[in-house]
Amino acid sequence: MVEIEVTVADERDVHGLMRRLRGLFDSSEVTYDSGRKHVRVRAEWKSRTVTAVVDAVKEWMDETGADSASLVVGNRSFTILRPAASAASTTDDQIRALATIADFVRSAHTAKNSAALLGHACERVSEVFGLARVGIVQNTPGTVVAEAVASHHWPLHELAEFTVLPEVQAIMRDAEDSGAVVLKERPAGAAVVVAPLVAADRCDGFLLADHGGSAFALGASEQALLSTLGTIISAFLEEASAHEDLQLAGEFKTDFISLASHELRTPTAAVCGIATTLHRRGDAITADQRRRLSEVLYDEGMRLHRLVDQLLDLSRLEGASVRITPSALVVRERTEEIVRGVAAERADEIDVHIDPALIMQGDAVAFDRIVSNLIINALRYGQPPIAVSASALDRHFRLAVEDAGPGVSRELEPQLFERFTRGTNVARSGAGLGLSIARSYAHAHGGELLYTNTTPHGARFELVIPIS
Repeated sequence: MVEIEVTVADERDVHGLMRRLRGLFDSSEVTYDSGRKHVRVRAEWKSRTVTAVVDAVKEWMDETGADSASLVVGNRSFTILRPAASAASTTDDQIRALATIADFVRSAHTAKNSAALLGHACERVSEVFGLARVGIVQNTPGTVVAEAVASHHWPLHELAEFTVLPEVQAIMRDAEDSGAVVLKERPAGAAVVVAPLVAADRCDGFLLADHGGSAFALGASEQALLSTLGTIISAFLEEASAHEDLQLAGEFKTDFISLASHELRTPTAAVCGIATTLHRRGDAITADQRRRLSEVLYDEGMRLHRLVDQLLDLSRLEGASVRITPSALVVRERTEEIVRGVAAERADEIDVHIDPALIMQGDAVAFDRIVSNLIINALRYGQPPIAVSASALDRHFRLAVEDAGPGVSRELEPQLFERFTRGTNVARSGAGLGLSIARSYAHAHGGELLYTNTTPHGARFELVIPIS
């Protein structure tokens, strides 16, 4: 037996529907529930049962002028629309879709940068589709890491943790492979929708949305609209990124000229001056003078060497030529080598608290650049003891460099990782590039570089890299 229910809007129209159904089934099996406004049919299941009921309902709709009817067969439900009503609904959907696209395009043109563009995209998708949380993750070139870059009602750190879940990774791969929106129910019963941000033949990232842990559904027209918005977002993102790259290139050129004209001049002049003195008066100077000249030559030569290295690092990072090549790094051994190389005679001021067995999968060049810059920064601005520690917990590798100095002033903290930001001690300051380069290498590695003031005083810099 199968039970079929048809909902009617007006009791006055029910008699015509019941008459038609009784012509198909035994009259005792066709009843009307006036409270719920349901016509109920109990019938033997046959292959044509549902088709016969649908045809009878359509005839009744034509007779009464009803625009729609709800039909329940067992645990399945249907909505039947008259042709005119269906066409009108389709037209309304198209009008809403075009209005949504037009509104998004207008707002995208006014966005000042890619961050504003993506943030507005998340907000509009939430409003249009009635979704509780919306976020965008962007693929990192040359890696398998997707970085959380924008969201609406979805904290970025939670979005980042969400996207590394195995079932979510699988949904993202399905969306990328198909180039279409994927809506799936996760094991816990919550649904998530993923739209790939596709431009040309590549996937730049994904738009993810859910109802905060509950199940939901999207119609075919809504999925088509979301897919279209994903393509539009990707196209505008590419344009915005290209514009930002041009701006950054201009800023980099200006910074490079400033660095070359100011920072390189002093050590270069010192090296050339000492070399001239030794060449012209080398036989006439005393052993003590030669020793002092040698010390200054060493210091200025190392300063010049660091500046050239930093310029090369900047050119690689600005030119997006950095490619992360993970390999197994023995963290303590590698860190001790870096300490010996950059601290020299001050190496005894640094305590390395790292398990000798700790191994990370990381890029050797990126690791060396980050850690060396953090140690140089601690030696230059901090005070001993300087502690270096590392661990691999909660799906992240973490390495911290902490000193007992005065820490970073509140005024300097917001610009701490910007290029050419220096401490207040000008006599001991470098070019103001070390922390900026270290964070850029951390980002290229799919990670982050964080700063906190320690108690009662001191500075703590922490490198955080996700474990693939």
